[in-house]
Amino acid sequence: MILSFHPCLDADMQVILGDQALGPSHLQAILKAAAIILPQACPQELYKVCARSPARVFPHYGARMRYPGKVGQHGLFQEFALPCPQTRCWKGVRHFEQAGLCSGRLVHEFPFLIKQDLTHEGDGVYFIKDPPQLNRALDRLRAQEGSIPNAFVSQDYVPCQGNALRAVIVGKQALTYWKRPRSPREVITTISRGAAVDHHWRPDLQEKGRRQANLLTEKTGINLAAVDFVFPLDAGDPDPLFLEINYYFGRRGLGGSEAYYGFLYAAVREWLEECGLDPDGVRLV
Repeated sequence: MILSFHPCLDADMQVILGDQALGPSHLQAILKAAAIILPQACPQELYKVCARSPARVFPHYGARMRYPGKVGQHGLFQEFALPCPQTRCWKGVRHFEQAGLCSGRLVHEFPFLIKQDLTHEGDGVYFIKDPPQLNRALDRLRAQEGSIPNAFVSQDYVPCQGNALRAVIVGKQALTYWKRPRSPREVITTISRGAAVDHHWRPDLQEKGRRQANLLTEKTGINLAAVDFVFPLDAGDPDPLFLEINYYFGRRGLGGSEAYYGFLYAAVREWLEECGLDPDGVRLV
């Protein structure tokens, strides 16, 4: 039996949990399933139960659960020897300030970035170009302590001219496009804040990004995620650096939701075939 928890993929049995907790009937279905398709915004409890079952599971969210947030992802990049900007992890503002006091200097040269742990798509990211900006960012982080998790990372700024390459991994495919600034002064570019989508710029670097995305899949099993890369563009032939992994991501750069679900449906069918199951057992709805 193919069991789907995804609202857009029907199968032999489809369960749309919404805000429901897993009940006995759901647990019985999981134990009977040969393959399980999970929703993109998959709760941790659902993934853990399905991963412990005898069924094959798509997407593979083991790395998502094991390495949460920016702090966790830095650990993933370190463990699997994946290149990324120089990054330090902090438990809170006091931890960061004490490191500077002990060493007598900042842990990064200006400019650098501070990123709150559990944010995404540019939220909670501060570009630090001088001491006043650092003080303002630390004041904001300090004011939020207690209401949100305190952890954050600090990271070397890579001279990418505001350009970030996104590689969307869907099954065995890695689909790439650039997020490019509309103004030369923009440092942090996100599509939700007006960045331009460019599918054609620097195809040589897009190919490098696809190779690194495929390597990520090979090493970790990640098969549904959007990976952001930056390149030190002042180098003659720059290589990609992993910036972050987004497991829930926008679809505008892929051509919209309809196009995205087409890619996802094809990937699930291919995966079912590899599992020795009938790909016609799943339908896009």
